Amino acid sequence: MDYIVNNTGIPSSQWGQYKPAGMNPDGPSLDFSTLLSKEGAAKTLIDQLSGGAKRTLQQLKSAPNSISKRDWMDLMHELNAMGAISDKDYQQSSFSLRLVPIADREGNTYAMSQDMRDMLDRTGRWPGNPLEYLDDWAFSLKKWGALLSTQRSPDGTPQYQDVSPVYRQSSACTRVSGLIRGLLSAGLAVSP
Repeated sequence: MDYIVNNTGIPSSQWGQYKPAGMNPDGPSLDFSTLLSKEGAAKTLIDQLSGGAKRTLQQLKSAPNSISKRDWMDLMHELNAMGAISDKDYQQSSFSLRLVPIADREGNTYAMSQDMRDMLDRTGRWPGNPLEYLDDWAFSLKKWGALLSTQRSPDGTPQYQDVSPVYRQSSACTRVSGLIRGLLSAGLAVSP
């Protein structure tokens, strides 16, 4: 089960252009350390991007606090369509519809922490720096997962049998952020 928060500001008629591409549905996103170990792979990946996506990467290097939501979503969609970001990671790190796990497989609803409520309130505002936002979101999810893991039923057993959906979403945000940071630090000239 998930909460859904839509903070796109994009008309629903255009949502279809941001659906997962199906190129890498269940696989992991590219691990940038693996990508770097293959000579020329990072440059090949960047070279395949459109001019707009390359400009977004350049702007992330030069002015990371002023990225438009649409530019970020376009870059993520391109990387997903190329298979660099898996469909699962694309969905779980997306700014378009924020899916928040709310229950374990047994249907036990996760108690919402104040920190998570505050973070959800902030999801409605575009931060301008998507990498910082992904880091904050991943940290909040990890913190929430750790709190949920300590919760006990009256008989002393864990209240939640499985909090892995929370940790999976945190990991997805970390992988996507890591891939982008890796592209930015690859020492490659990113020019439109």
